[in-house]
Amino acid sequence: MYGLLGQSEQSAHFIERCQNEDLAGVTTTEVVGEVCHRLMLKEAMDLGLVSRPAAASLKGRHTAIRRLHKYWELTARLFQWNLVVLASNESRHRTAQRIRAKYGLLTNDSLIVATCVEHDIRSLASRDADFDSIAELMVYSPSDLS
Repeated sequence: MYGLLGQSEQSAHFIERCQNEDLAGVTTTEVVGEVCHRLMLKEAMDLGLVSRPAAASLKGRHTAIRRLHKYWELTARLFQWNLVVLASNESRHRTAQRIRAKYGLLTNDSLIVATCVEHDIRSLASRDADFDSIAELMVYSPSDLS
């Protein structure tokens, strides 16, 4: 999100490296959905449609949601970044449950780690410090965010 929103030069550089195939970028449908969700809430906040970035603030406000469009334009850029987008499956959800039990991660975070395990991915780009406890992963976090 930080590269999309111009909030982090490091994140933007990471995206550029994926686009140029200097890095093999992988994400999941859950991550795409989460990015889309957060961008929708941010746009609603920016337009003054909600007072806090929470789904409950926007839920049921169908007319307001129909007015939003920038969030999707930003989300759709993900598909231009030369990323492999992996869909979920039952096996990954079962692996994610074992990861939640071991590390105490939230659902989407455990699905991300399960994807890494399933595809032998050892590096993760994320600002989420919850991933720091996963010894099997090297977490790269942008340091140019306040």
